[in-house]
Amino acid sequence: MPRPVSGDGRARCGLLGVPLGVPLGVPLGVLLACCLFVAPPASADDLATSLYLRTDSDSTTVISPRARMGKRFGDATEVDATYAADVWTSASIDIRTSASVRPVTEQRDEIDLSFTHELNSDLTLNGAYRFSKENDYLSHGLTAGGSYSFANNAATLDLGLHAIADSVGRSGDTAFSRGLGTVDTRLAFTQVLDPVSILQFTYELALNNGYQASPYRFVGIGGTGFGCVAAVQCLPEHVPDSRTRHALAVLVRRAFSDTVSLGLNYRYYFDDWSLGSHTVLANLGWNVAEASTLALRYRFYTQGAVNFYQQRYLTLPTPAQYTTRDRELSALSYHRISADIDHEFPLEGGATKLTGTFSLGGSFFNYSQFVGLTSITALEVTFALVLHK
Repeated sequence: MPRPVSGDGRARCGLLGVPLGVPLGVPLGVLLACCLFVAPPASADDLATSLYLRTDSDSTTVISPRARMGKRFGDATEVDATYAADVWTSASIDIRTSASVRPVTEQRDEIDLSFTHELNSDLTLNGAYRFSKENDYLSHGLTAGGSYSFANNAATLDLGLHAIADSVGRSGDTAFSRGLGTVDTRLAFTQVLDPVSILQFTYELALNNGYQASPYRFVGIGGTGFGCVAAVQCLPEHVPDSRTRHALAVLVRRAFSDTVSLGLNYRYYFDDWSLGSHTVLANLGWNVAEASTLALRYRFYTQGAVNFYQQRYLTLPTPAQYTTRDRELSALSYHRISADIDHEFPLEGGATKLTGTFSLGGSFFNYSQFVGLTSITALEVTFALVLHK
């Protein structure tokens, strides 16, 4: 089924909260996943439970619970296991223009296993495996990387390599199966400028090869450009099988006192589909009390359209021509503002601590070239609990 636009608020299943518009019929087990750690096993070093909820003006609601357990073995090795789910209900414009008259509800389940190992005081290695499953989508991912500190720990070099194999299906059509492979890498260099300032440069490269369209998205030829409604002819979305992506980012952060710090981040993205984007992020951190921290964040994002995107396709394309009605491939921009507060609750004995997080965020998306939809507003309310030994 068509996936909801996630934007900056794509649920990393991070936290737990209750916004308006939670749909009926969401599995009770999903809503109760945030209560799994009432009696955590004594051997675990970290236990976290969280839930993210998002509702927007395009009739889409996302609920994403998450549960994580981390364990240290000796002084050098740590293993994490995470379960996450995304449950979304949508009657968005993508579904309406596909001639569906009923909202769609789907669930994605994901399991992540990861480890880090400190070879010495300068070199740390890490690896991970991710399994994700929907009724029409299967994904396996592997990660390997490491970080190296030098110059008396004033500089750090981080390298990450990822390989992902996806299998794309179509609900109700057992004969439909397409593959998608992704290989990407991330290289980051972080430099401590002085006792209160850091600077970081990042480069990312991703190579996609395989089926990158949506099996549920169709493009109207002729008509108004509003999906397949009143179109002369309706064709499946057709996009290139390969895509090469690049991203460059710079981050600077400085503490102005013992309680206040400010971070600024700029990211430039471009690919061989001629899509370019700019992202600016500002983050103000404030230790409002001994056990409480407030973070205020603002993000601005803007992008152009891919080279084959058109608001209306008026003539039948040749087999070599590409067509899409994916709003994420059109020109768009968005603003997001959020506030997060963390508070540490003291527990008996002093060796164990409980941290709670509450977050409230709002986003505004603007679509300048997408027929039938000009803007979306979204509300996100999140909470999280982490028990640490």
